[in-house]
Amino acid sequence: MQFEYFRPDATVRDLIGSYYRTTVTDHLVDVMRAEIANIRFILSGGVTSDIGGTPVFYGPGSAILCGPTFKWSRVEFQPNTILIGAAITPLGWARMFDIPANDLADNIRPLKDCIPEALHAHLDAVFDSANDGKRVQMADELFAALDHPHKKINQDFLDKVTAWITDPEPNELEDLMASVNLSPRQVERLSKQYFGSAPKKLHRKFRALHSANRLTWQELTDWRDVATTAYFDQSHFIREFRLFNGRTPSEFINGAHLLVRHTLTERRQIEHHSPYSLVG
Repeated sequence: MQFEYFRPDATVRDLIGSYYRTTVTDHLVDVMRAEIANIRFILSGGVTSDIGGTPVFYGPGSAILCGPTFKWSRVEFQPNTILIGAAITPLGWARMFDIPANDLADNIRPLKDCIPEALHAHLDAVFDSANDGKRVQMADELFAALDHPHKKINQDFLDKVTAWITDPEPNELEDLMASVNLSPRQVERLSKQYFGSAPKKLHRKFRALHSANRLTWQELTDWRDVATTAYFDQSHFIREFRLFNGRTPSEFINGAHLLVRHTLTERRQIEHHSPYSLVG
């Protein structure tokens, strides 16, 4: 399995955390941890995902919009699979799509069903491009065409939640509530609209992802080094870690799990404009 990352153009850098090319030469079954929204263009081979609850195969020519996920999923790559992906930030979701993020949480839709028909040619151009550089350029143009920069968005709320969940240091829901001048009902509504879930679940997800990141980046061999006091006990930590990362902490440290390990390692090799492209 090989990964290569590409920087989005400055015109869409707030909307797209990063582009990535995934190449899988041999048949591979693995897990995908919970993540932010993504768009994936399947160039060859094929991918089977059960994000929506039932395994679905996506073959060459498929362009799919994957909503933010809040549990691990099973993924199967056919031999010689190549895909180009784009990590969609919450701001990107809000400005490019009219679907609340929670409506597509833990689910996948064909991208053509979610964009205006007038932009289908932009999407086709990604597949018709002769090389990755041109594909990224065509994807930049597609997302720039989808962007509605003057759309009404609560930017202050979005920024504060972004800082709250991407900060690797322990923090709690009370910290977020103290920073926003909104009612609990408003906070829940906006969190679902922009991020895909209520704040409590969002917090649980990113807390577990940060734990896995530390295990990888700090090359730790004892998962107890990342089990913060925010968990009730070790059993609670293990359950939460597995729900969002797909393996227990011990399995994560000792197992092969190519997909997660490779992506986490490669993400640190590039500059990140968006904090989401490093964490989620």
